[in-house]
Amino acid sequence: MSPKCFYKHRKGSSEKEISDEALIVVIRQIQQEYGNSVGYRKMQDRLHDDYGLEVGRQKVLRLMKTANMLSTVRRKHFTEEYYVRRREMKDNVPPDLIGRVFFALEPFKRFVCDITYLTGCDETWYLSVIEDLFSGEIVGWKIGEHCTATLCIETVMMMKEIIGKTEGGILHSDGGSTYISYDYRELLLSLGIRQSMGKKLTCYDNARIESFNGILKTEALYAFFGKTKVKDRRIPVRKLAERALWFIPVYNNLRKKDSLGHMTPVAFREANPKGTYPVLL
Repeated sequence: MSPKCFYKHRKGSSEKEISDEALIVVIRQIQQEYGNSVGYRKMQDRLHDDYGLEVGRQKVLRLMKTANMLSTVRRKHFTEEYYVRRREMKDNVPPDLIGRVFFALEPFKRFVCDITYLTGCDETWYLSVIEDLFSGEIVGWKIGEHCTATLCIETVMMMKEIIGKTEGGILHSDGGSTYISYDYRELLLSLGIRQSMGKKLTCYDNARIESFNGILKTEALYAFFGKTKVKDRRIPVRKLAERALWFIPVYNNLRKKDSLGHMTPVAFREANPKGTYPVLL
């Protein structure tokens, strides 16, 4: 009788009724059936569900180590503390302080930010931008080869260099993982910036910056390279990046907007340095 048949016949046996040597035989049988892919936690379940054996998890781990039968599946890349920290970040996301109200009465107080893809024929890069809701001026931008919190941090630091004082500002983003990292959140806190965050995968919560991304791709990329070539990924990513970096100063300084009284974002800000508060007559 095979080990599996024998122990199925004895279903309900307790841990005390089976020796370590016999347990190893059963564990080896299970590993052979599953192609050596069963970890010690799942092995405990299999012993209980398939053989009726109540074996402690640590004992299963010890026996599998002794018999060199630990799972061959990939190990976790990070410590358990890292995963706990990640869960805490996701459970404590910042509130939405913008609430889809995409305007500001004075410059450099309410901002939105986002990351958009620049996908070429060779690889994908990422453009991170920050827009001032007062004038629509892009006040921070960085391109990176990886979509990381570091890219967002560098964009905020560029904004700090451009506008100077940041205390009391609100910076709004979507619910992406790059924006909930501790390093990013601690930077905003150190700069006196209140973090605001919309719901994950809800584009309307960040519609203003999504609009800019659409303008950039239409006027900077599609108009220059051809929409089909860009969509079909026939342009090298470096050329897409160069064009995007060329467009942002043009957008800020040369592209006039009807909503700003036919002025450019920079010209509108310079004409209204203290804002556009309503005047009570």
